[in-house]
Amino acid sequence: MSPLEAARHLAAPGDRLLPLSDGGDGFLECLQHGLGGALEEAPAADPFGRVRGVPVLRLPGGGVAIECAKVIGLADLARPDPTNASSRGLGELVRRFQDEPRLWIGLGGKRSAGHSRPPSTVFCDVRTDLADAARVFGPQKGAWPEDVPALAARLAGLGLPRGPRTGAAGGLGAKLLSLGAELVDSGERMLDVLDFAAACRGVEAVVTGEGRLDASSLEGKLPVVVARRAHALGLRVLGRFGRRGEGWERAGAVFDEVRFEIDEPS
Repeated sequence: MSPLEAARHLAAPGDRLLPLSDGGDGFLECLQHGLGGALEEAPAADPFGRVRGVPVLRLPGGGVAIECAKVIGLADLARPDPTNASSRGLGELVRRFQDEPRLWIGLGGKRSAGHSRPPSTVFCDVRTDLADAARVFGPQKGAWPEDVPALAARLAGLGLPRGPRTGAAGGLGAKLLSLGAELVDSGERMLDVLDFAAACRGVEAVVTGEGRLDASSLEGKLPVVVARRAHALGLRVLGRFGRRGEGWERAGAVFDEVRFEIDEPS
């Protein structure tokens, strides 16, 4: 379910829709819904070198947005093999648009480190340090436990900077930072770009959510970012989630009301 589809699923008649993305799936869809612009197709290689057309968004006023998950994401591949995956296709796509006045790239939904030219703004879906990237994301994207030390050693051997967000996209955040890019928290920046405060004018409450609420939701996940922004505007926040996981109670305290589609721990 895309962010726009999820927003429509949660909405009641007459509700105002503002689909949001953390830089992963739906990044282009949310930008186009909120800002406008035109989608076009550009050739790019997938993580294993197969070239096909991928969407990019021409931003109003000049510039291009790229969704990493559309270019080198592993989730939809028949063999999600992060030990042999490459982000070369993303680097080639960024070079294609390097002379644009603005270049925004969403780093969620992708897990293979590689090389690229620096976009001006990188929307990062996590604050993970490069040193932790292989341990945190390797198993999520198909790496066997015995592969994790080798992946960690590969990242450590690249001589890339460390710090918040450098582990985004399996270490691609660190590579882009080393080339001069700005790494930003995607949730916070997305709300700024789409003028969340203006979208909330005249509303009685804000409804937000995602597939799962657990302790990790407090680590910069989009629904918590939305809740805190909405509370600062004096609005109630209704959390709608698919499931609840370990630590959900503490995360749930951020919302004025929480409901689950599957009302049992997972």
